[in-house]
Amino acid sequence: MQKILISLMILMQIVDASGGILPVQWPAKTNHQQKIEKSYPLKLKEKIKKVKLPVLLPKAYIFNSKMSIVADKNYYATTIFLKGANLMISGDRTYQLEMRDIDVKSQKMLKRVKQEFSRSEGMMTTDFSRYGVNYSMTLECDDFNQDKRCANSDFLKKAYRDLVLVGGKR
Repeated sequence: MQKILISLMILMQIVDASGGILPVQWPAKTNHQQKIEKSYPLKLKEKIKKVKLPVLLPKAYIFNSKMSIVADKNYYATTIFLKGANLMISGDRTYQLEMRDIDVKSQKMLKRVKQEFSRSEGMMTTDFSRYGVNYSMTLECDDFNQDKRCANSDFLKKAYRDLVLVGGKR
């Protein structure tokens, strides 16, 4: 118990739990993008109209009617229901913890150089930052060991490469 308390005290020395809102670096909006956004499903536009961050979805699934969207002004979460799997994408511009007074070696460990896709607990997942916002994509397959989409990262990598900005309130 004493070791746990000491560990917590050390952690509290470097963690500031005050949190806040991340600033968004909005990309320039093109005329082409504005025209395309007008064609998006009403359900999608209604759910994301108050979200104050760039909403990203893979372009192949924008018109998918089997989609659940939960949104608030500082986050959104979508689940795209596929046959035998769910593709989940979320964006969040809030942060809860800020590290301070950590050495250069630790800072380098916290920064990702290469996009990583990991397979664990029946899911394939990746986390990333875009436009100053934190995002996560997860693929959960009904039959994780047999479904090729979860057997390797190819499916999730393609969905990641195909992400497009579909909305958000500037």
